[in-house]
Amino acid sequence: MPKRLVIIALNVVLVLALVGGTIAFVSLNKTVTLSVDGESSTVRTFGSTVSDVLDSEGIEVGEHDVVAPDPDASIDEGTQVAVRYGRQLTVTLDGEQEKYWVTALSVEDALSQLGLRAEGADLSTSRSAAIPREGLGLSIVSPKRLTIKADGKTDKSQIAVTTVREALEDSAITLDKDDEITPKLGHRVEDGDRIVVTRIKVIEKATTVPIDFSTTVREDSSMDKGDVEVVRTGKEGTRKLQVRVVRADGKVRKRTVLSRKVLVAPVTQIEALGTKTPPPPSPSPSPSPSPSSPSPSPSGGGSDYSSGNTVWDQLAECESGGNWAINTGNGYYGGLQFNLDTWRAYGGTGLPSDNSRETQIAVATKLRDANGGYGAWPACAASLGLPT
Repeated sequence: MPKRLVIIALNVVLVLALVGGTIAFVSLNKTVTLSVDGESSTVRTFGSTVSDVLDSEGIEVGEHDVVAPDPDASIDEGTQVAVRYGRQLTVTLDGEQEKYWVTALSVEDALSQLGLRAEGADLSTSRSAAIPREGLGLSIVSPKRLTIKADGKTDKSQIAVTTVREALEDSAITLDKDDEITPKLGHRVEDGDRIVVTRIKVIEKATTVPIDFSTTVREDSSMDKGDVEVVRTGKEGTRKLQVRVVRADGKVRKRTVLSRKVLVAPVTQIEALGTKTPPPPSPSPSPSPSPSSPSPSPSGGGSDYSSGNTVWDQLAECESGGNWAINTGNGYYGGLQFNLDTWRAYGGTGLPSDNSRETQIAVATKLRDANGGYGAWPACAASLGLPT
């Protein structure tokens, strides 16, 4: 073959190879539009799948990321590929925390994506705030319809709060340490809850109250039967009370007596009751009186319990008209008018008025010896000149 023909043939082969390579390059190289979190760019690739495009651009996706079309899908010239990275959104709604994965780029879009209705709610960040790749914490306090009763007023309002404390603070209601709040301050409120504030005031004060006097009736045979004469006028005593008063919203809830002190002891009123009746037709001669034992000294030494003429009999005559079994229902019993606390404190049992004269005198002697005198019977001791 002539040399010229060989050269021409080689040139033809070379041109065909170049043309074929160019056609292959053009057919394998594709232009793809890639959008990552809304940022679009045009890329060229020799890959055949979406995954090849991502690998060529160094884009790694995880289980919470979204890729469209599917990473295994084939691509053609002009294919559009979208990537949305997953972001963890930690939502605390009215104190309850939940974690979500979202592909939204803003708080507003994330709430819409999750279907969380937050109209009128307080959010810890702006609705337009971006959610970074590392995630975001979001607190939401939803509005609630509440009824608040305090200081004589009842208000209904819709406010975005979590607890009773926050509701009262939002309503500008101040509290005192003694006030009662229902429900408790830390209670998480719900729509329709009712909150009641009860104002508590505690005061202590002293007051003086009267002490009623008792009445002793003595039978008097020199007076006509049924006639009554006041031998000694009774006098009320006075007692000082220290009282604690608890008021709830102005009304007395509880009154407690803290201490009692007798300022002036009451004076027993003594009345004489006539018992005189006409003498019988044939009266029997009266028996000669038995000799009486000498009266004891005011100190009580040598008291004669059987003679009926002791210092105790004189006290009983003054206190009860000498009636050792008297029980008028005024809280004082027997000839020496014991109250039950004193009677039992010095060894008495049952009611003084149910015990014998001798037993009453025995208990009275213990009381006198313990006090060093007859101060337990101040009025009568004074009238008889006995030491107190």
